Amino acid sequence: MLLTQMFPLLMIISPIYKIFAAIGLLNTLTSLIIAYTAFNVPFATFLMQSFFDGIPQDLEEAAMTDGATRFQALRKVIFPLTLPGLAATLGFVFTAAWSELLFALMLINSNDTMTFPVGLLTFVSKFSVDWGQMMAAGTLALIPSCLFFFFIQRYLVQGLTSGAVKG
Repeated sequence: MLLTQMFPLLMIISPIYKIFAAIGLLNTLTSLIIAYTAFNVPFATFLMQSFFDGIPQDLEEAAMTDGATRFQALRKVIFPLTLPGLAATLGFVFTAAWSELLFALMLINSNDTMTFPVGLLTFVSKFSVDWGQMMAAGTLALIPSCLFFFFIQRYLVQGLTSGAVKG
């Protein structure tokens, strides 16, 4: 699964472009969803594994001893303990997908489906840069990220402070 993280994106963008062109997914948001999922799921899995490894197995066994099924133990005991890790992982993955430029630049050609990073490039011409409009668009691009982190902030703070006190 981590094999996708081993190669630089510049090396694999050409084969991905050819595959998406062959199946007719160029210039669609579906191609970006597939690409972002393929490259962010391994990282998220690797990151979440460390959070799951940090939870003692005794907690799940104790819940099952109290009569919970394996799914109930996962849902009521393990999952709430992994919420800070899930929030951190979602933050990393969201930031990576939101600010990614290479796939969006190569796979999307129309103005209707372009992403914010590609849209910011339209303010750069051969001889000039429209800094005012680029800064305004960059500020607008920050709004979804700020809202996202505002909503997951309490889980991030909980994850940062959970290991601060021993006992």
